[in-house]
Amino acid sequence: MAKKRGFFAEVQRASAQAQRDRQRTNASAYRAQQQAQREADRAAREAERYAVQGARADVKAQAAAEKEARRLHAEAREAEVAAMNEDLIVALTDIDGVLAATLEVDDFVELETLRQVAEHPPFESAHSMPIAKPKSLQAPVEPVFIEPSAPKGLSGMFGKKKHQEVADEARAQHEAAHTAWKVEAAAVPMQQLEQLAAHKQHEAGRLARLADDQASYDQECAERDADVALRNSQLDALIEGVNAGRAEAVEEYVGIVLGNTVYPEGLEPGYDYRYDSAGKELTITVELPSPEQFPTVSAYKYTKASDEITEKSQTAKEQKDRYNAFVTNAALRTIHEIFEADRLGNIGSLSTTAGVTGISPATGQTGTTALVACAVSREDYDGIDLANVVPAETLKHFNAAVSKNAHGLVAIDSSRGVRAH
Repeated sequence: MAKKRGFFAEVQRASAQAQRDRQRTNASAYRAQQQAQREADRAAREAERYAVQGARADVKAQAAAEKEARRLHAEAREAEVAAMNEDLIVALTDIDGVLAATLEVDDFVELETLRQVAEHPPFESAHSMPIAKPKSLQAPVEPVFIEPSAPKGLSGMFGKKKHQEVADEARAQHEAAHTAWKVEAAAVPMQQLEQLAAHKQHEAGRLARLADDQASYDQECAERDADVALRNSQLDALIEGVNAGRAEAVEEYVGIVLGNTVYPEGLEPGYDYRYDSAGKELTITVELPSPEQFPTVSAYKYTKASDEITEKSQTAKEQKDRYNAFVTNAALRTIHEIFEADRLGNIGSLSTTAGVTGISPATGQTGTTALVACAVSREDYDGIDLANVVPAETLKHFNAAVSKNAHGLVAIDSSRGVRAH
């Protein structure tokens, strides 16, 4: 069973996986864009063809249009096959280059780069805006009495009595209106006070809810700060432990290093390891993908006559050679990544076993079939330039035990232990 990764190893693993996913997504998006462009061009040409056909409307044009449609369809299918073959070539190249790929990068991990800084979102609340103050109430305009105009001429001579009655009525109405005005005007200050009191109450409620939101935000920030502080204190302990060569810290660092390594999709190894600080030796078991997880297609072909895309299989020898080489390269890659990443020299020797977990073709029982086993000292490793070696010969140089047929899951003799080889 693969070793459970620590927090920092999981972070590195997720980061490496996310980067690979982004690269694959970008590549797929580009190919999809190219295919969409080809389809758009084909549709435009067909539209033009049908326009010409409609204008000519003769049998010859119809036949030519159908011929062109068949040509464009075949062209699109051929482009599809070309894209499939391109993807296949990339996949096979990645498999064949698992060792070369790691030589292009420095596997050392600067642990200080894992130090975290708390990131807080800006504070937001639905209660941030003050409630608008009520407008000031204005007392109604005081009514002013206007004496009715006295009649003139003959009307003035004979209508004095009538005018007096009208004036008296107007004055009575004015007095009633003025009395009502005084009551209304006298109520304005109280109404204003009540309105201000209601606003003050609502504003107090808003401020209380805003304070609750602020308290929740502050609590969340404090929790984030505490979490980051804890992680950074763990990182400090890890750095101190790696510097001191403590077993648990060295194992955690190895997990971080292996969390960075990215293999072709679906072919990622699993790892189980332990470190002996007294002997300065790391013992690691690499769980490899099984042969049936590897692609068996060598190329795709489009046959125009049947309008079919068919697969050409790799020969048995190609499949066997590719898998055997992958096993050899993966074992050396693991040795290289660990030694290169260990700049402090905590690991003086590396005991490696690589195999496949599954049903053994020899016994029919579920278990792990060991395919490679070797023990390498740092001194022996430092004398190797992996960029210029034949991997199988390098394993021989390390006195490794290597399966005679890894593709057939023929196990090595591991009864004497790794160091016996």
